[in-house]
Amino acid sequence: MEQLPLSILTLTKKQLGKDYASYLKYAPIATIILLAIAATIIIFTFQHVQKFPTQKFSRSTWTIIIIATLLTLLINLATVPFMKSSNANVEALKLVGNNNMFILIIFTIFVAPILEEIIFRGIFMNWFFLNSPLISILASGLIFGYVHAPFDASTDWIYALSKILLGIVLAGVYYRTKNIKADITVHFLNNFLAILAGAFASGVILL
Repeated sequence: MEQLPLSILTLTKKQLGKDYASYLKYAPIATIILLAIAATIIIFTFQHVQKFPTQKFSRSTWTIIIIATLLTLLINLATVPFMKSSNANVEALKLVGNNNMFILIIFTIFVAPILEEIIFRGIFMNWFFLNSPLISILASGLIFGYVHAPFDASTDWIYALSKILLGIVLAGVYYRTKNIKADITVHFLNNFLAILAGAFASGVILL
């Protein structure tokens, strides 16, 4: 899901030529419109496939959220040092951040977790492998990883692995809690901590 707005916002001068100035002016607006359309379709679909009502968070739900967030933190700590410095997705995020930090923060922290969890957990896990939870969780994670890092000759496999593992953790949260808001919260915290760490590392935030 992150690839859609990033691909719009990170087109180069070479690709656009003399239209680059106009692109810079209208790309954020086009991104917002596309996201609004996508969100409407996704949320409408989810409302018609979810098999159970969403409940308020219980103490056990918060426990699962905390444990899952710690797991995502460990996954990031174990994989980020070994990712390629030329990772296309990471470079795109840097470029968007340099040009429009507001869009980066709003999309990465708030919009992406909601839409991705509705698609990969809320819709996928309510449609496929309903009688095989383990397969459903693993398949959800694998597809989540593939969407973020399509498997080809140029793939950063460490980055892909980190996304697959993240997807598995989020799918596990959804399966255990039966609450889409729980895995959205974990996804939100994962992205927030990643951006915060990047801000510290780049010197945007100084201690």
